[in-house]
Amino acid sequence: MTGPVFITIGGKERRLRYDINAAAEMEELMGGKSLLYVMASPMAAGFSAIRILLWGGLKHAEKGITLQRVGLMMQEYMEAGGNFGELAGKLGEAVKASKIMGESLASEEEAAEEPPDEGNG
Repeated sequence: MTGPVFITIGGKERRLRYDINAAAEMEELMGGKSLLYVMASPMAAGFSAIRILLWGGLKHAEKGITLQRVGLMMQEYMEAGGNFGELAGKLGEAVKASKIMGESLASEEEAAEEPPDEGNG
């Protein structure tokens, strides 16, 4: 079972948390694109999608946080040595841990991490 996902961004450790309302708001901001579609290839979705995903994960703790503020936080993250791939990975991990997209995504990830059972005979 996956626990809470944290990221150090803007000089502070922050918990990424997603719920159904955040997912719906993120989909609206992405022009109606399904979160499943974006999660399938977050890096291909681009900076705006990653910014929206980060916003969705932080809004529970920072009421009124804006996309512009999140963009500045992303810039600070990159300037501090972080990279786009790591950020996308953390966001994906947090969305999967939230289970808002069902158990199947978490189960698929766990199965991919386990070595195949080759048996004894």
